[in-house]
Amino acid sequence: MLTTTIITTPAAQAKDSDWFQVKQGKTYQTRFSLDNDSAPENKQQLRELLEKHLTLHEAMQNPRMNEGEWRRLIQKTPQEIADLLATEGYFKVKTVAYQPSAHVSEFRIHLPPQAKVSKVSVLLTGEIQQPAYKEILENANKNWRLQVNNVFTQQAWAAAKRDLLASLLQVEFPNAKITQSQAMVQPQTQEVSIDIAVDSGPAVRFGKVNIHGLKHYPETLIRPLNTVKAGDPYRQSDLLLLQNSFMSTGKFSQVDVVANTQALNPDRTADVDVTVREMEEKSFRIGVGASTNTGARIVFNYTDRNLFDRGLLWDSSIRLEQRLQAATSNINFLMDAKGYRDSIQNSLTRTDLEGQVTTALQNGVRRYWGQPRKFEQFIGANLLYEYLQVDDVTSQFNKALTVTYGFNLRDLDHQQAPTKGWILNTQFQLSPFEQISDGRFLQSQARAQVFYPLTSSTQWLGRLEVGSVTGSANSVPATYLFRAGGDQSVRGYAFQSLGVNEGGATVGGRVLLTGSSEVVQWLTPSWGAAVFVDFGNAANSWKDYDPVLGYGVGARFRSPIGPVGVDIAYGEETKEYRLHFNLGVNF
Repeated sequence: MLTTTIITTPAAQAKDSDWFQVKQGKTYQTRFSLDNDSAPENKQQLRELLEKHLTLHEAMQNPRMNEGEWRRLIQKTPQEIADLLATEGYFKVKTVAYQPSAHVSEFRIHLPPQAKVSKVSVLLTGEIQQPAYKEILENANKNWRLQVNNVFTQQAWAAAKRDLLASLLQVEFPNAKITQSQAMVQPQTQEVSIDIAVDSGPAVRFGKVNIHGLKHYPETLIRPLNTVKAGDPYRQSDLLLLQNSFMSTGKFSQVDVVANTQALNPDRTADVDVTVREMEEKSFRIGVGASTNTGARIVFNYTDRNLFDRGLLWDSSIRLEQRLQAATSNINFLMDAKGYRDSIQNSLTRTDLEGQVTTALQNGVRRYWGQPRKFEQFIGANLLYEYLQVDDVTSQFNKALTVTYGFNLRDLDHQQAPTKGWILNTQFQLSPFEQISDGRFLQSQARAQVFYPLTSSTQWLGRLEVGSVTGSANSVPATYLFRAGGDQSVRGYAFQSLGVNEGGATVGGRVLLTGSSEVVQWLTPSWGAAVFVDFGNAANSWKDYDPVLGYGVGARFRSPIGPVGVDIAYGEETKEYRLHFNLGVNF
């Protein structure tokens, strides 16, 4: 690494290109320029590096800075420039420093070509060499990030080592370690030769699972939550699934899962310790808020997490909103030994929307199985009694017994605030018994969401929802028909204001199709701006289907409880602007 420093009196400007200048205090100033042979593509990144990390720039803000300290810092700055730029792959940086005036320092920088990888040697030793782990070995070698002719930077070097080690730590080799790590740089040729060796250590399998911290629940009730089987290959993802299994019960405020990989059993298995902190058995809460869909609200909620001392979770609430009032009761059973999760739901709901008042009493049961964050299925049955008033003129009483099947598929990089992946939710509700229902019908519904990163700070979100009801003309209760509009549907229109016009009211239709396309530009790690276009409608048939458009702009915030969005949308059909508020991802 060669650095030349010269402190001079003002001199004529050489054939350099002005780059940037910094004046962080009232007195001192620095200027930077690149010679004409230096034209890096990452100029902005290098500028931010020098602005943020040079000691000189930090000292310029100190009111106690004097002339002697200023000149001392100028003398050492070229070496700091060389050290900083070396992290970005520039290993033979020449810097000339001079002072055109007492309080101004200029630095002229000559950058060599950015270093590139010329040779790579990745050696994996240990039990991973056995034929049983051939696929893991091949994937680790194939996914090595710093290939020949790649630009070499300290960040890329560190990331490549981290990813290589993680590819072993996350599977059967939690004790893998790097035994050799060397990147030899040839400044004359700007070439880098890489040698790295990793010892995989022994292949590890799961041992027994120990549960700690239970006070109110017998272990016989909690033990079926264990998703890890003794003898299975060690996987970090399985530990996360185990933690989620405990947390999803709503009984624990904290769940810590630790595999004892540093203290293996004689058969090379690792026991797993699950330590829980129980939530209080009973709680009562009052909440207030507002929604752009249904208006101001107050909610009274009572929860019993150990109903009948059988570990049942009873969650009940009374919800009072301007356009919706509801009393609900949900009893959730703990997962049994076969992996089934059962629930009983009861609700009484009244909605007053777009000239239609619906009062619905529902009693249902459901059974879930599978992995909630990957592939989950459910079946159920529901008995509905419904009283319907339209525009205070007509009224109708409906009843239906339905059986339900559905499944949920998810593939997301993050459950609360995904940046890449997709979600698919489906549901089929069949009313097969005319003796108990007003008629036979089938409601089919599917909703897909896609999250895709266009760049590191730009994200595209897509959504498509489709629904259909088949059956005799007057046999379908309003609860099972479709309407559109609102925060999670077609923005720019009031909640459930899109549907079939009946007199002065809007009622549900037998078909539904809505969609959305949205681009979010993240301005900081937490804040972003969005533009979007929504479309859709509900109708009595596809022949009558006439989609409307809504579009607008919004702000996004990544909060600890999930993404928050505030949108201003224009409804092309109504020629009106509406405010919409969203919290979290709609699963």
